[in-house]
Amino acid sequence: MDRCSQCSGNTCLPADGPRGDCLFVGEAPGKDENKGFPSRGISPRVFIGKTGRELDEHYLPLAGLRRSQVRIINAIACMPNSPGGKLDPKKTAHQKLLRSCAETHLYPELANHPPRVIVPMGAFACKAIDPDINLELQHGIPVMTRWGIPAFPMYHPALGMHSPKQMLYIRTDWIRLRAYLRGALPLRYDNYPEVDYAEVTHPAEIRAINPHLPLACDTESSRAHGPYFLTYSQQSGMGRLIRASRRDLLDAFQSALTLQAAPILFHNWLYDARIVADMGLRYPSRLIRDTMLLVYHLGNLPQGLKALAYRELGMAMQDFEDLVKPHSIPRVLDYYRLAQEVTWFKPEAGLERDSKTGLWKVYAPQSMNTKLRRFFTDYGKNDEKDVFGMWEDNWTDSQAMIEEKLGISWPGMDIAHVPFEEALFYACRDSDALIRLWPIIREMATRVHDFPQEHWRAA
Repeated sequence: MDRCSQCSGNTCLPADGPRGDCLFVGEAPGKDENKGFPSRGISPRVFIGKTGRELDEHYLPLAGLRRSQVRIINAIACMPNSPGGKLDPKKTAHQKLLRSCAETHLYPELANHPPRVIVPMGAFACKAIDPDINLELQHGIPVMTRWGIPAFPMYHPALGMHSPKQMLYIRTDWIRLRAYLRGALPLRYDNYPEVDYAEVTHPAEIRAINPHLPLACDTESSRAHGPYFLTYSQQSGMGRLIRASRRDLLDAFQSALTLQAAPILFHNWLYDARIVADMGLRYPSRLIRDTMLLVYHLGNLPQGLKALAYRELGMAMQDFEDLVKPHSIPRVLDYYRLAQEVTWFKPEAGLERDSKTGLWKVYAPQSMNTKLRRFFTDYGKNDEKDVFGMWEDNWTDSQAMIEEKLGISWPGMDIAHVPFEEALFYACRDSDALIRLWPIIREMATRVHDFPQEHWRAA
């Protein structure tokens, strides 16, 4: 078997099994696959040992398959030279190994013998098939690949052994694969691609809230301004936003809360409770339904609202960091440039013990001016450098002193940096998702008493 340019030199394992509808893609061989079991006459082979038995005896049967029917290949054909053969997605060497090995073995397999469906198992396998696969969002959901072949992303079979609470997710996905192969898997699509999200500008709009319908709410807060937005929805595809600075509108909303008779929905009420209290709002606690807690007790649903909405509604939602980061980076860089104009004192040298030799040595910390010069030099070479990590790694302990010296606070990532229309859409989408999810969560809570969880979740 040919070796790629980045090969570790360990046993290089070829694909195993007959070609057919499914090509299962693992991550890399472990120690059992690398050595085999000579005492039992078992040669090195993909997916043997504990993980192989888990796959053969537990998961494949859930999909209506047997090991003798399927073809399996690893994204990386040789066991990496790292402790336990573990892969680290942050390591450049492991990323290079993945690209090199996949180009040598996996991609020719896909090009020359295309299966009906690719089943990547684990983060590295998904990255090899499509770097844009988000395993948390898309596990157990078919996605199209650049080969024109659908992929059905899965968590790695070994995950259930290391983290038993994840096993229900994995079992569910294999049952979903069975339905998909039979053409019986229902796919989710956003039923409200055109939405009505708007800012409330007059108390009369709030008086239109129907106290007999569930009321979904969410909040946004700002580093600089504290409570920032309150959003609410009572209708799928609709969301309304109240600025925290509009006391007249908040008072009208408080009046509506006193009339509310139906459930009030929050996703993670423990977080939002503090923010609404800072807005001066008092919610009737008897009506609060924390949907995050409800899905936690259901057992095999993602607790994050964005993952939940995507998987159950086909509703795409933006991550907070993706929204805020592009607008916050220029402000943070300006802050660093302002700090660079100040002459900072040089910290005094001190003694510290060398972690390797155990000997004491003189340690002279760098001044902030030196750190800033080095940061801008590095940033000039790589504009993807983490500008927020610079602060967290070096200056959080001196935050008060720095902010007093500069006269302004460190901007950080803040929704207040985002243009209002973008922030409005992002904020309203949370309450919209919540009102759409509410009947689904209630139905699931009923069905879970009648069916095994992986079966009602897979439907």
